[in-house]
Amino acid sequence: MAIKNHESINLDKIFADVKIETPYLENILKKVLFVISGSMEIYSNAFGRIHEGRIFGNEGAVAETGDIYLDSKKLHTYDEDVAMAIVAHELAHYHLGHHMRSGKDSKNEKEADDLAKQWGFNIQKFRDLINAQK
Repeated sequence: MAIKNHESINLDKIFADVKIETPYLENILKKVLFVISGSMEIYSNAFGRIHEGRIFGNEGAVAETGDIYLDSKKLHTYDEDVAMAIVAHELAHYHLGHHMRSGKDSKNEKEADDLAKQWGFNIQKFRDLINAQK
């Protein structure tokens, strides 16, 4: 399926369940998926459930259930390219099946970074900002 622009992306066909409340996060998700669609078929490689809400500590996370959680209030504090890199990183975790592995480790983080970078996102800028906040 050819995707003309990010606005034509149907989130309900990509995620098993969509619980997005703000136009901001919906727009960021669609932009991220548009970029990813240049590397893979996003409609046949669907992601799990996605939720918008407050997350303790991080801007995003993938639970062991495969549910993807994104904190739009935290994402909104970053430049759009960084917010997109964070979302892509979380989608990469899901795509790589990290939610099916026990525990969080540096190998999973590197694999998710590498895939998001391969998709075309500025992971280095995201990592530099996160490291500067520590």
